[in-house]
Amino acid sequence: MAKKKKSRTPNVPASTTQTTSSSAPKKTSKSASARKKDRTTTYLLIAGAAIAVAVIALIVVQNRSTAKVSVPPVAAAAAADAINDRNTQGPADAPVTVTVFSDFECPACKSFATGAEKQMVDEYVNTGKVHFVYKHFPLPQHNPSATQGALAAECAADQGQFWPMHDYLFQEAGKAGTSTFTLSRLRAMSDALGMDTATFSKCVSQSEYAQQVREDIQEGQRLGVNATPTIYVNGQKVDNSYPLIKAKIDEALAQQG
Repeated sequence: MAKKKKSRTPNVPASTTQTTSSSAPKKTSKSASARKKDRTTTYLLIAGAAIAVAVIALIVVQNRSTAKVSVPPVAAAAAADAINDRNTQGPADAPVTVTVFSDFECPACKSFATGAEKQMVDEYVNTGKVHFVYKHFPLPQHNPSATQGALAAECAADQGQFWPMHDYLFQEAGKAGTSTFTLSRLRAMSDALGMDTATFSKCVSQSEYAQQVREDIQEGQRLGVNATPTIYVNGQKVDNSYPLIKAKIDEALAQQG
């Protein structure tokens, strides 16, 4: 008698081999408030990134713009003895000494430098009659630019460029308010004047002549200087008017025969 053939895997109803949907763990969807919170967070991240990019772009644009300066003014022809040591013009033994306490961001100082000062240099300094001395007196309301300008002029003097930088500073004065003389603009100015820009920049950034500027301010304060420009002819204060300055110079020259 033939043996009964064993059946293969018995046919089991599908309901016993598959997990019913009712027994499987259900995927819970996020609530509306959670989805809203996620969207808000995403928007904030995007907005933050956009603001950061805008700020970086603004800084780049400002750095580029602050480095832009006009071409330097044309230097006036000077007599052989006109330029002397650092911030003085004219022979040291001239019979008359004219001293000005000035500020590179002061509008009245700019007017003096481009007007009365140039007339005096042409008429008296270049002819050996006057020794002209520039003193720094940056006013607090014009800082930090005014002090930066003073430091730049002294650093330029290290390379024999005090007066070209003096003229250039007054030309550029006020173009960006109290932030006109940033290091980047001063670097560009020194480069335009053909200076050793690296040496100049180091000198300015390290404030190497801060003490000299302070000493000029202290000297002015002892004399009672409280505004700029303040002009002295042989130690006597004179109003900022070329006819008055000229008259005082002529008087001092006459007294010395």
